[in-house]
Amino acid sequence: MVSRHWLYFGGFVITGILLVGVGLVGILDALSVLAEGVSYSEEFVLLAMLGEAAEWVVIGLALGLFAVVFLVAAVVSVLRSASLPRDDRLVSIVTWLERKYPLLRRFDVTERVEPTIEDRKRQLKERYVAGEISEEAFERELAQLMDDTSADSNSRSGNETAVEIEDQSQ
Repeated sequence: MVSRHWLYFGGFVITGILLVGVGLVGILDALSVLAEGVSYSEEFVLLAMLGEAAEWVVIGLALGLFAVVFLVAAVVSVLRSASLPRDDRLVSIVTWLERKYPLLRRFDVTERVEPTIEDRKRQLKERYVAGEISEEAFERELAQLMDDTSADSNSRSGNETAVEIEDQSQ
């Protein structure tokens, strides 16, 4: 079965192609005013052309609206199912965007990109194995990670996001 975001993207492409076709037909219809041989003053030529292609303009606006709706639906669908890399820098950027644009909090992207405890442990182990940190530093950072996670679980009520907790502390 085809995924939903491909259906939305297909709808966007089809409406985009139809929009281009309607635009071309509308332009040809508007130019037909010039071919009729009726003389208009300069001010009324554009009005006559717009009047001749009025139905194409309305159809084009409707198709443009559908194209935008399909594009937004495709982007939202992809973002909801995206497997984004979990990184602290990405979390800080997403948190800033959610703070700046509160509408983005509905999508709860911060929770999807925030590294889990297992991700942080894996990164710490990789650094230790690569020789970037000593055994003492590894144990200290692992203990700090465990302390931070227990403090986070005690401070959160379950439904609050990191942005909401930060906003409450300010």
